[in-house]
Formats: sequence, C-alpha cells, structure tokens
Amino acid sequence: MIELFSKSLAMKNINVMITSCGGTVMPGIIQCLKIVKERKIKVIGVDMKKDAVGFYMCDKHYVVPPGNSPDYIDAVLNISKKENVDVILPISQQEFIPLSRHKQLFENIGTIIACSDYESMKTANDKGLFLEFLKQKNLPCADFYLPKTIDEFEEDVYKLGYPEKPVVMKPRISAGNKGFRILREDIDKKSLLLNKTDDAYANLSDITKIFKNGTFPDLVVMEYLPGEEYSVDLLVKNGEPLIIVPKVRVDPLPGLSRVGIVKKNPEIEKLVSDIVKAFDFNYNINIQLKYSENGVPLPYEVNPRIAATIILCAAAGANLVYYGVKLALGEEIPKVDIKNGIKMVRYWKELFIGEDGELFEI
Repeated sequence: MIELFSKSLAMKNINVMITSCGGTVMPGIIQCLKIVKERKIKVIGVDMKKDAVGFYMCDKHYVVPPGNSPDYIDAVLNISKKENVDVILPISQQEFIPLSRHKQLFENIGTIIACSDYESMKTANDKGLFLEFLKQKNLPCADFYLPKTIDEFEEDVYKLGYPEKPVVMKPRISAGNKGFRILREDIDKKSLLLNKTDDAYANLSDITKIFKNGTFPDLVVMEYLPGEEYSVDLLVKNGEPLIIVPKVRVDPLPGLSRVGIVKKNPEIEKLVSDIVKAFDFNYNINIQLKYSENGVPLPYEVNPRIAATIILCAAAGANLVYYGVKLALGEEIPKVDIKNGIKMVRYWKELFIGEDGELFEI
C-alpha cells in the first residue's frame, strides 16, 4: 500500500471537496487523499448522479446540478459553507471553468479552489486556443488548422498530407476523446464494424457527408503523431513546476490509459516546463504529447486539472493530489524522489451495495 511520510507533530485536519465523483477513475483520485498519514482528511464528494461511484468512498457526499447549470455555483457554495470545506479539487472541465470564474466567492468563506485563473483555464480548455497560444509563444506544437466551414475543413485535411498521411480531427472543446477521429483512406470499414469496439478511425468522405448540411462545428484538424505518447503530470506554482512526472501511455483506450509507465525524459520535462511557465499555471496540470514522424515531441493537449492516471504518480513517489491541497493551503511541498519505470495496469472492479445502502464484498 502506498503511504506518505508521517510527522510526529500532527497537522491540522482538513475538509476537501472533490467534484465529478461519478467518473470511473475517481476511486484512484480519492485514494490519493485516503492514504495520507500526516493528517486526517474528510473527503466530501459531489456529482450530478446519485449513484456516483466515488460517493461510496467519500466521508460525505451530495448530488449537485451539472456544472453548466446556473444553480451549480450556489449549490457548491452552500455545501462548502455547511461542511467547512478548506479546498475544492475540480475534476471536470464542465466544472473547473465556472469554479475558476467564481474563486472570490469561495475565498470569502475560507474555501480555496485549487485551479489556475479563469483566463488561463478558458484558453487551455479550448484545444484550438491552446495550440494557437503555443504558436504565438514560439513553443513547439503539432501542425494544425481551425476550419470554419466544410470547404475549409477539406482543404486543411489535404494540406496536412491526406490521403498519403493520416490526419487527426477533434472538437475544440470536449471531454476525454469524444469526437476524436483519425482520418485514413485505407481503413477497412467492415473489419472496424465487426471487430472493433473502441475504434477512432474514419475517412474524409464519411466526415464530409455528416457535416455537409447544417452548422459546421468548432473543430481542430491536426497532423497525426505516430510516435511514443506521453501524459505528463505537474504540480505548478505561479508558472514554476515543483514536481514533474512523465508517463508513457501504453495500449490506451479512447480518453483513458489502460497501461501507463513512469518514464523520465529530460527533453519532455523541459518542454512541459516551458509550457506551464508561458501559461503561468497553478496547481495540478496535465500535458499530453506525442513524438512526430521526425522524432520531435509535440504537445497536442493540456488538461488544467487532476488527470485520470494521477494515482500512478503517487505510486511513483509523488502524491500530486495531496500536494495540490498542501499548495492551496500554503504548506511546504516535500522533496520527492520519482521512481522510474513504475507501471500501472488498469482494470474494472465492482462495488456491491445492499438495500440498506451499505457496501459489502463477495
């Protein structure tokens, strides 16, 4: 079992709220707080679904409106007052945008929202704005276009080398890999239909038929990056990275890592450091990169929040979830020794709940 260092002098007990408790990766995130030894942490979970898996692991839980609801902020604010919440950890983009915008409301009652400022979050949340920002700052990034019409879309896809080369398309604002497709002309549609359950392939003619009529969506079309893929977690203070944990994504599911391995890489670490400095980020940040066909690491997405595989960082010696809480409280972040080569293998596990609402095992 992973354990943090403990001190002989007990620290102040705290109350921490975690949003989006219904996510399948939530058990690992909550575990990062439950394994802390230096103080007692009361974990309060919120989600819009009453059967959120994380509710069964939290000390207290509440159902709240969706993050885009006009009632969301008031609901979370009232819970924060009732539970004397010290720190809120926003998990989903639907919630961290409104929460970052209303930080002052929460600070007025003594609750700190552990996320970057609203303008940085808004730019990072839009995949197109993120890539444009990197380009403006002369930082490396994948080659991309932001088409406004179906004609521009087709033209941009060909500019990126299609059909000789695959091309990536995705919505500018989305969660996980929703809407993500790799455009290839050589795909076997029959094989995909009969043999694949999580494919992300399409060809240009299929996509143009879908978008030919009606409003064209806000999309990014981007060069396909065939090389090794990194998901890098950082703890950041005023743009300065305090801890960096590079992880290689192995056998990824759409939007999730099935297997991940901690793999130190000075080239990657320097690049993500430059990015968080340019954004002046704070707290937990995740940056995703892949190597190009020319062997150059190129960032393609940033998640200004706790990432799904952050439990792997704790296993490797850096509990970034808890350290983000400590950073919000103004406490010293300990020196860490990241263990290289630690592997995470993700699997499904069921919870069983009786009629009385109590958990039981079989």
